[in-house]
Amino acid sequence: MPRDSFVVVLSTASAQARGHLFDIAMRDATASGVVAVVLNGIDAAAVESTAVRIASRNGVSLLLAPLDMEPTRLVIAVAEALAGDATAALARIDAARRLITAAEMRSEDRRAAVLSSAADALGTRVDARQPSHGEPAAPVLVDGTVDTFVTASVPPDARGSWVVAARVVSTLTADAYARVIADERRTELAPLADRGRLLGELLLAPDSERVQLVSHARTVGLPVDGWHQVLRFELSSSLDSSEVSADQVDAISVSMLHAVRSEVDAKWHTTRIGGEPLLVHSVDADPGPAAARTAQFAATTALAAARKRFPGIVVRCGIGAVHRQAEGLRTSATDAKAALAVTRQARPQRDVVAIDALGLNRMLVEWYASDNTRASVDDLLAPLVDLGPAAAEEAIRTLQAYLDHQNSPARAAEVLSVHRQTVHYRLNKITKQLGVDLNDPEQRLALQLACRAWLMR
Repeated sequence: MPRDSFVVVLSTASAQARGHLFDIAMRDATASGVVAVVLNGIDAAAVESTAVRIASRNGVSLLLAPLDMEPTRLVIAVAEALAGDATAALARIDAARRLITAAEMRSEDRRAAVLSSAADALGTRVDARQPSHGEPAAPVLVDGTVDTFVTASVPPDARGSWVVAARVVSTLTADAYARVIADERRTELAPLADRGRLLGELLLAPDSERVQLVSHARTVGLPVDGWHQVLRFELSSSLDSSEVSADQVDAISVSMLHAVRSEVDAKWHTTRIGGEPLLVHSVDADPGPAAARTAQFAATTALAAARKRFPGIVVRCGIGAVHRQAEGLRTSATDAKAALAVTRQARPQRDVVAIDALGLNRMLVEWYASDNTRASVDDLLAPLVDLGPAAAEEAIRTLQAYLDHQNSPARAAEVLSVHRQTVHYRLNKITKQLGVDLNDPEQRLALQLACRAWLMR
């Protein structure tokens, strides 16, 4: 049934309007936004009290019409009666609009002022809360997610026109409430945005510029001489693994920062390197073993915020170790980048990897984090990479399995779940394409490291 419509129950059906089935029908009607239900040809005494309570609680008019009224005339009469309240409904809506606009302009207590304005216009309580069944309400959408609801309590004497007005006023109030929240967050995060840009410059600037940037960081209150831990995130579309847009990255960065500052602590900042957001935790004293727990909690909190902001997005996180001063900030960022690469290599893939949890694998990860190393790996394996993504991965995994198991085709076949002759066939092709000698220990070591490193990307 369309919202704000009314239902006329003709005499043959009205006689059966009793019991729990009618109560269910009344609840369904109120949930659909019906403003009135008209029963035709029954006495008031025949209407059960439960149906009356349902209608009253949800602000729906429950009307009775005489049996001898022709159906068409009945519909016209009810429509005219409800339309007669339109002036009152419009007056409430207009009053609410003016009061809410004025409340938004206040310099303080703006959230409370917006709710109070709506309450004055409707003559009832209006709160930021989850609605009960049948209460007029509207979602407060901030940055595309539901922050809360604006809900109006239904007064005992509410009529259909009041319900119509309350639904509109709830929407107006929710929109204003969302604007106030968004404005408060922008005001709160504005200084953090400036600090975030400065952090990005510190991470990327050449040594010749770093002294001046560190001095500026101290001036704006960044604890640059303290202890830092970096979390780096990779974002992609769940549909085709493509990169997300710059606007999406910005929105996700803000959502993640707000979440960790609210749920972890207020010592976080955000910045970006390329298309990847970073969260940076900076404190004055060595956080000790607690840093690992804090970072893990922050990572899961940030991932949840990103997925809530854009449902279905693929997001992973690498956690760097804690390091001191500006140089330590860069080291932690390098750690985080290396740990992020491990999330892609893991089978099954992992959402969060901390560099400190990698044990001996950390040495390989940090080695591969070097730009020069990645370039060397790309050059060495280029003939296989040129085969295309699927063929390249099959060839490199075959070569890695062979080298990891002391050049044993049989063991490699077990790991790969293929026949030993398949491994022989693949290895013959691989050695020709790469132009290498697998009997040479140095070439074997270089290829083994290169395969492991390539599969981290």
